[in-house]
Amino acid sequence: MLNSLFPRLILIAIALALLAGCSSGTDESSASLASSKPEVKIGRLICGGHLSLAVVENMYQNDLGTFRLKTIQNHKWDDVVNDMKSGKLAGTFILSPLAMNMVREGVPAKIVMMADRNGNGFVLSTKFKSIAELKGKQAVMAVPHIYSQHHVLLYLALKQHGVPYTDVKVVGMPPRDMINSLERAEIDGFVVGEPEGNKSISLGIGWMASISPNIWEDHLDHVFLASNAFIEEHPDQAQELISALKKGGQFIETNPHEAAVMGEDYTGSSAAVFEQVLTDPPNWIDYSDMIPSDERIRAMGDVMVEMGLWKDIPTNLQDYTEQRFILKASGK
Repeated sequence: MLNSLFPRLILIAIALALLAGCSSGTDESSASLASSKPEVKIGRLICGGHLSLAVVENMYQNDLGTFRLKTIQNHKWDDVVNDMKSGKLAGTFILSPLAMNMVREGVPAKIVMMADRNGNGFVLSTKFKSIAELKGKQAVMAVPHIYSQHHVLLYLALKQHGVPYTDVKVVGMPPRDMINSLERAEIDGFVVGEPEGNKSISLGIGWMASISPNIWEDHLDHVFLASNAFIEEHPDQAQELISALKKGGQFIETNPHEAAVMGEDYTGSSAAVFEQVLTDPPNWIDYSDMIPSDERIRAMGDVMVEMGLWKDIPTNLQDYTEQRFILKASGK
């Protein structure tokens, strides 16, 4: 009986070996295909406005046909600027006024889409009971960068509450340092992208004096700045990436809990803290309209001139954007 079973066992062993070989070959082929795709490097900071990148990287990476997405995280905006100038990045998510100023200064790049709208908080020390109380106090207010939408929002919020802009001292500070600096009383408040402001409140440090929809509703927030080389030499990759980011924004809007969990490494806060930003109030941050229209760029430029960041509006401001990719992704 053993003699009769032996040939059968040999055949089964050979068949299993062949099946294993086929399976291994398929895995190797998939890995080889993935590694053969060119890598597109996109810059980011820890920020809720960059959440659509997390969705693409975590959910849609394998759907990308022409490239593989690699995000490069920095902690300072000046490092992002240097990476763009050096050609290290194909593009980056970045502060809208900073992107506009980079183009004005000759960096070969264009704004190709908005990353989000709104999405910022104005946090004050508890020694001030209102924004109006800042009048005449020479309070120290932190913003992520002098060329930031947060600086613009601070200027407009002060104007709303009758506080002269000259009554505060504005300092640039990395967002990750703001909460500790406020707790140590080194600053009197800050305007920052969420969830850093909401995180501060959850820790009992300061209070939320305002949110950006109440200062300038639907303002230009973070944008995607792409190098001219990426736009001109790899338009198919640019289109696929922007279409995926648009899809990622739609996912965030319809699945805020899942998006908040997925983006913890991108936002630097717990999912619970950022989910509140995504949902309460519902317009605190919005990913549904990502077209950097000429009107939005001009509106930001007008305030930058009013507050002294720019001396005038560039005559070629309409050339600061390349909207065809996001228009196509939006079905327009």
